[in-house]
Amino acid sequence: MQWKEKGRIRGRVHPRKPLALFSLGVLLAVGASGVQEATAQVPMPVSFESVQVLPRRAPDREHAYGSAPSQRVYGWLAQDGGAGSAPVVVLLHGGCWFSTYGVDHVEPLATALASEGFAVWAPEYRRVGEPGAGWPGTFEDVASALDLLKDENDPALDPERVVLVGHSAGGHLALWAATRGAFEPSHPLYREAPLVPRGVVGLAAISDLAAFAEQGGCQQAVPRLMGGTPASQSERYRLASPAALPHPVPVVLIHGAADGIVPVSQTRAIPGARARLIEGADHFDLIHPGTAAFDVLVEEIQRLLGDRG
Repeated sequence: MQWKEKGRIRGRVHPRKPLALFSLGVLLAVGASGVQEATAQVPMPVSFESVQVLPRRAPDREHAYGSAPSQRVYGWLAQDGGAGSAPVVVLLHGGCWFSTYGVDHVEPLATALASEGFAVWAPEYRRVGEPGAGWPGTFEDVASALDLLKDENDPALDPERVVLVGHSAGGHLALWAATRGAFEPSHPLYREAPLVPRGVVGLAAISDLAAFAEQGGCQQAVPRLMGGTPASQSERYRLASPAALPHPVPVVLIHGAADGIVPVSQTRAIPGARARLIEGADHFDLIHPGTAAFDVLVEEIQRLLGDRG
């Protein structure tokens, strides 16, 4: 089963490296020794609107994993990756789980990751406001999109070298999906032999679903996603919140110190996670390929893949 080739170009090709350096960003590695410094190409913070207008190239391939319009995966092939299969970044977009926001706003990030030698597998999924979204449909979609990658047998993709990356609400879904290898058969979303990644990176990720329902800017979406509040649907929250689940693969949480949407406290919800706090960064810096956050993301993906010490 092969992806459907895409022929429509929706934007310019993202340049491999920016041409100018504008400011210096300081990165703090939480739980690591010392302070790390990196050069930022774009001043932080950045707005969602500035991310939306970034150059990107259209996905190379597209595949449907269900009959609903949102049950699709978009793929970017690795650029300059040479012969053979490339490691895969599964990129889950955010947007408060609302149908208002789709995969298009992470296309610039997907383009930039492909220019770094990764294949990118970006699922769209049913979101709040669409039929079948919420619990369990949204979670079933993410699981199906990941397992399709395992079953695809595409020679350009290496299903043994996969890292999950998700931003905001997509970070919640990525963290949740990375726990599937530890599900017991009694779990309602258990599947035999699911795709197990090398690790997962949460970008401003919502790690503790119940806590976020009380304090985050997207908190109004959480009861709609879960079909009730933490008090009324405690079992669902236990099964869906990364903070309440065992983590069989390494977890990295990258967060902006100035994030006004997802509190920094969410980085402390998963014991043993590697947390990196980026000073001066807000919520959308983490999906802008021109900021210091992008360099941190690439570094952490390479570390999870074993390509960096």
